[in-house]
Amino acid sequence: MKPLYCGVDFGTTNTSVALCDGDKAWAIPLDAHNDAPTSLPSLLYISSEGDKIVGRRAADAFIARNVDREVKLRQVDLGVAVEAYVGAEPDKSDAYNPALVDSNVRQAMRARATLEVNSPGRLFQSLKTLLRQPAFKSTEVFGVKYQIEELIAYILDVAKTRLEQEMGAPIERAVFGRPVRFSEDGDENALAEERLRTAAQLVGFKEVLFFYEPVGACVEYAVDVADKQRLMVVDIGGGTCDVCIMEFQSGGTVAKRLASSAIRSVAGTPVAGDALDREIIRTKMFPLLGSRARYGPSQLPMPQHIYNQILDWQNIYKLNTEETINWLLAAEASSNYPEGLRALRCLIRRNYGYLLAREVESAKKRLSETDATRINIVREDIAIEELLEREEFGHIVETTLERMLASIVEAETRAEVQPEQIDFVLTTGGTCLVPAVQAMLKERFGVDRLRSRDTFTSVASGLAVVASHTF
Repeated sequence: MKPLYCGVDFGTTNTSVALCDGDKAWAIPLDAHNDAPTSLPSLLYISSEGDKIVGRRAADAFIARNVDREVKLRQVDLGVAVEAYVGAEPDKSDAYNPALVDSNVRQAMRARATLEVNSPGRLFQSLKTLLRQPAFKSTEVFGVKYQIEELIAYILDVAKTRLEQEMGAPIERAVFGRPVRFSEDGDENALAEERLRTAAQLVGFKEVLFFYEPVGACVEYAVDVADKQRLMVVDIGGGTCDVCIMEFQSGGTVAKRLASSAIRSVAGTPVAGDALDREIIRTKMFPLLGSRARYGPSQLPMPQHIYNQILDWQNIYKLNTEETINWLLAAEASSNYPEGLRALRCLIRRNYGYLLAREVESAKKRLSETDATRINIVREDIAIEELLEREEFGHIVETTLERMLASIVEAETRAEVQPEQIDFVLTTGGTCLVPAVQAMLKERFGVDRLRSRDTFTSVASGLAVVASHTF
């Protein structure tokens, strides 16, 4: 039996793994509950009982346990007295006499915190984007502290278990993908890679090599093509946009072609599909939820912090407090757009944030096949049937697209090549299917040179090929 080698693509939105026997590579099914079984949603749900649920079931558990749940809060005394700073605003009452104040007496206040007392669990998503943040060292979940590496390890453990089931033996070595830039900051970039390495080691990978994700996708394509060629890979997923340009020589074995290949340049930016979804929600959904409404005798504008929290759908339930709901009821009674605030209140009370996010993402995907679609969310007091046209979508996400295009131009500049000097442009990652992204690439390179690779597994397959020629 041929030895098998492993490639792991831990993504912001989805995780995939692949094996290679030296001749061919194939992706391993990871999540039977997901629409694409070879793709494991990078989600972790920790219940109040301490259960760890990963993948599509994590999202399902979060929704099931939070719909129509009212948040109960209580204040707790932290047992700390904090010296009050009163010099900036002295007592202005008639009874105040500075001559009678003892300078040796320090005023103080008791430190308190507001805690949720009935949470059934906590959901973690987009953990990959937290790797680069030095301030995120650990988080407490139901009295237990978890480091970012531990949280990611729970997701990687599912992938490793499935790999070992497929191989029928323990696996200790793997090539892991990484974006060209976790962050624009060099120190944060290095920190993110080291944290991902630690997470891999926690689940038993003793030897971990890192390889740029777009280079992995380039290898996945090139091993089956014997011609001399200059390739560009554009890999746009949920959290990052990565670009690389490689050159391959003709003929020979796969090992020889890989040995003679050259990476001419890499570039990237931490902006991708999640940013497109947020722009749709901000532009199309917020107004239907009353973001432009006025309320009260003075017809005040709605506070935007409420809507900003909606962008982070797994935390919408935190708005479902008696205080917030009563405030929305009062605002609704005096608003010029009561139906919008009523829909907002329903969204919060029934915890429909995930429903909103999934429908917006689905509408974005549908635009790949049609010029227009509708975002339909009809639940109780929510009656959204909003038209989203492909051309309008392009305008909504124009700024985000400009950042993606800048990465492509940067890769070309570093490689000292012009667009017409690239033989083929390989696209991978779910966001490359978005019409506005496709239009951008077609305008720059022409439709004949675009080659679409498997959306979720091409990177992992390429990494497995690299592993077979590295270990």
